[in-house]
Order: sequence, then C-alpha cells, then structure tokens
Amino acid sequence: MSLDIPFFCVIIHLQSEDYKQKGIMTKVKIPLTGVPSEDKKYIEENLPIPKVYAGWRFDRYEWVNPSNLNTKHNGFTDNSVRRSGTPDNESLEELLRRGLDLTKLTISICPENNVINGFTRVGYLLKIGYQEWIVAVYEKDENTKTEFQDAMSDYLDDMRLGANEGDGSTPANTSDFMEIGKKRFLNRKDKSNLAVARWVNSIPHSFSKKQVEGIATHVSKFHKRQGVVEKIEREDAIKLMGSFHPGADVLNTKSYTYAIRMWNKIVKASVGNKGIIEFGTFHSDATTHQEVEDGRNSVDVTLLQFHKDCLGYADCYYRTKKLNWKNLGALAQKIGVEPSNTLIEKRG
Repeated sequence: MSLDIPFFCVIIHLQSEDYKQKGIMTKVKIPLTGVPSEDKKYIEENLPIPKVYAGWRFDRYEWVNPSNLNTKHNGFTDNSVRRSGTPDNESLEELLRRGLDLTKLTISICPENNVINGFTRVGYLLKIGYQEWIVAVYEKDENTKTEFQDAMSDYLDDMRLGANEGDGSTPANTSDFMEIGKKRFLNRKDKSNLAVARWVNSIPHSFSKKQVEGIATHVSKFHKRQGVVEKIEREDAIKLMGSFHPGADVLNTKSYTYAIRMWNKIVKASVGNKGIIEFGTFHSDATTHQEVEDGRNSVDVTLLQFHKDCLGYADCYYRTKKLNWKNLGALAQKIGVEPSNTLIEKRG
C-alpha cells in the first residue's frame, strides 16, 4: 500500500518482560494521520523512561503535527551542536517509514514547540507525510540547573549534547563539546581545566577520563591564548610556509617528539643524498609568548644534540662492529595461543 494515503496497521503488543529481555525490536507502525487513542496510550506506556537532564524536567508526551514544530531560528536550523546521524547502516528515512521504535527515545521539545533534539527526524517525518507523531515535552527546571547554565541557550546546548539515545541520533563527540565549551566559558571568570571538566561531567556522556581532560585542556587553553598567541594548526602552517618557501617542511615545537621526527627525515635525506631539509617552526599549543619563544629556541639545540649522538653512535659501531640493541621478545597477548603474563622470546 502506498504511503501517500493514510493507513492503519495493527500494532503487535509485545508487553511481556520476556520479549524485552530477549531484545526483540518493538517497531510500531503509525498511520500518517488519525492515530487511535488506544494506540497512543500503548505507545506512551511503552516508550523508554524519559531521560533526565540538568536544568530540565520531563512534563508530558504530546501528539503533534510535525509541521507545527519549530526547527529554525532566523532562517537557519536551530541545532546549536550541529549533529545528525543514521543508525545501524539503515537510512533514517526508511526506519521512520516502518514506524516508531519503542526502544528509542522520541523527539524532545520545549512547551512552545521548539525542537530541542531530533531535527533530522522532523525533516524526514515531514517528507514522509506524517501528520501525527509523539514528542516528549520538557520544561526548564531551575531546581536542577548547574553552575554553568545561565542563559536559555546554555540549557539547550547542554541537553542537546547529552541527548544521544533517540532514533537516528548519534552521540556528541569531543569536538562537539569543545566547540560548545569555547562559547560557554567565553564570559565566565573561571576558565580553568577543573571548571571545564566539571561542566563536561554535568552532561551525560561516555567519554573516558582522558578524553574529558583533553576537552578541558583544549577549551581552557583556547581562552588563555585569546589576544595573546595566534593559534596555528599543522595544515595551516604547511600552507603558510609553502607560500614563503615552496617545498619547505614545518616543525611543531610543542613537543620534543616532533624534533625527533624531523631528525629522522634529516638522517634519511643525508644518507639518500637528497640535499638539505629546509623547515620553519610553529607552536600549536602555546598560550603565552614565553612558550612560543622557548619552543623556537629549543629546535637548533635539540637537533645539534641528535647530530652529536649520531656521530658518537657511528664511531662506536665503527670500532666494535656490534649492534647496540637486543630484542628480548614480546609480552604474551594472543589469547588461547600464548600463556598469559609471559615473555614470548624472539625466534632466530
């Protein structure tokens, strides 16, 4: 039957705990218009428990016409965290044509029909022709707000970053948090790593401790360098250096390891008789003038030390004719093949 006209499909009631425990999908067909009241009741009772967000309170479910949902602000899509997604390698449009997934959270809105999350779903619902769909209505809750929620945009951004369990949604990644974090701490007095980490942890996420620390460091340093140091990424450094000296390389003075990589290039170029390696330096992570200066001053000193070390190594080998390393083997890792907590000696 064509989806261009309303239709009704019998809902299979999978209410027993046995079905849920076995993980059977409870996909429910929805007519394009005129959803019976008993079916609405069943759906409302079987959707997942609404998610809890700081600064928000779940109020009720409503059945609305998707065309009445507000997704725009000043003519642009009002999704401040700029996320969308397609689950399980199936197109979201096709999933919505099949109906509503009772294992997933539904679209969330404010009382004024402003969409909080589910922008992509709204677009497909309109394309398919649905005139009724269930939404979760959330109201602002001052009693559960965090120290980082002042303006309404703060409440919306935090909920959108944490709203990642809906049909068609994808979790916010570290880059999403970094971009919102830059905006959030723009006018806040405390821009420390600890403050940013507290903000990240006030929002539902699945990041590791290291990832949270990475977000905090990125946001904190972003604000520390504002008006002090110009941020340069490697891609930009390569383009800029190429405009000054075509073919020249770049060396990031952020870490000692970048100098090691450059020295490896120098050695290979020398052995291969490929000429001099030309490069310019930049610091991708500096927040003060002193960090920039220290990075610049360290380059020649470090490379000269590598040069001396290599000469000393070559002289030692010339005299002894012996390699100065021995590979003892590898720690066991192959489960079912190698005994745990043992050293697999190198063969040959």
